[in-house]
Amino acid sequence: MPRCQQTFQRISPADNGTCPHCSDAETYAAVRDTELLQYARLAEAAAIQDFGRPHDVSRSTFLLLGLRPECVLEPVDRRYDIYLQQKSDALQLRLQIGHEVFHRICSQGRIFHWTHEMLACLFSVRLLRQQGFEGYAAQCAREYQKEAESCPPATLFTTDLWMLSAYPPGFYGRAYAMGAELKSTVGWHALCHLARFRAERGAPDVPGWIDSLPEHQKESVQRLLVGDADRT
Repeated sequence: MPRCQQTFQRISPADNGTCPHCSDAETYAAVRDTELLQYARLAEAAAIQDFGRPHDVSRSTFLLLGLRPECVLEPVDRRYDIYLQQKSDALQLRLQIGHEVFHRICSQGRIFHWTHEMLACLFSVRLLRQQGFEGYAAQCAREYQKEAESCPPATLFTTDLWMLSAYPPGFYGRAYAMGAELKSTVGWHALCHLARFRAERGAPDVPGWIDSLPEHQKESVQRLLVGDADRT
């Protein structure tokens, strides 16, 4: 049973996918399209290859059409629910699947941090290219770079994502643009390691990741991150 993304209340089978708890009567439906389901499987395999296997890899992942893209851990049901935005076209849904599958594999419903949004944006566009959707991937990259103009790096680094239902304007664009610069500096493989660097309480450890880089890359990375690793 999915949850309403506005009230967080369970929607029972008797409700036929319509939330009885919110005034907007939000509707939810399982994704049945075999090509999208196959794309999600390919996304999980690619994420595991790039970022490593999570400890709960055996938990199932369930795709739903809902209010907005989101990955939710349902610990009682021992599964992940990935919500995609209704009325999106097939390419938009693939972009959303790649982004949310990254969160299923790496964030696991527990980490809300700019580094994970950055990697999710990069991974979803990279996956589009790998699966033959080069034209749409290039369009997404251009749109992200344009969006970045409305979000300064300081906003990316200091926004508390735990506390927001909607991110600041241009946030995803800035995350992608920052990731593209970092990837150009250290390479995709080294950047992927950032997803698994954790501080004591499980938050991403950006300074620790920087320290793991070769000396000739550290200064360049620190300049990109406003020269102050503590702000991350």
